[in-house]
Amino acid sequence: MRNELGTGFGELVKLEDLKIQLAGCVKLLSVGDVVSYTLLDNGFRPDLLIYDLKTERRPFSPLSSKLGLLCGEEVVVENPAGSITPELVTEIRAALERDVPTKIRVEGEEDLAALACAAMAPFGSCLLYGLPGVGMALLKIDEAAAGRAKSFLDSMEELN
Repeated sequence: MRNELGTGFGELVKLEDLKIQLAGCVKLLSVGDVVSYTLLDNGFRPDLLIYDLKTERRPFSPLSSKLGLLCGEEVVVENPAGSITPELVTEIRAALERDVPTKIRVEGEEDLAALACAAMAPFGSCLLYGLPGVGMALLKIDEAAAGRAKSFLDSMEELN
């Protein structure tokens, strides 16, 4: 499953194409520090932004200066690498129901948060996330994308 997740669900997208690609999105979701920084730095305002102030497990401080550009709720959750905790799922669900943007800072790693977002976001939402060493991926959430994400989540081992 790791290989398939590493290739991404979405399509690679270039910064110059974002305005056209994101037109009409019901909600804009951003997972990852570099993607979130890029969106904020270019005037985009995600409805949900998930980050851990790291990129490829190294500190990534440029995002800190941009986070103030997005007003709304701020939440901190614990989420170890390679997992999706119930707390993270709960906060993503709550964020998707809010009428104001939400910034979720993850203590640990947000590496699989995009999968949870894809499974729960309303159809018509746009999810942007990073593929390390490759670029920025865009997944437009529809029934097929949500179903595929839910299938992955169902196949993951639950740890107690």
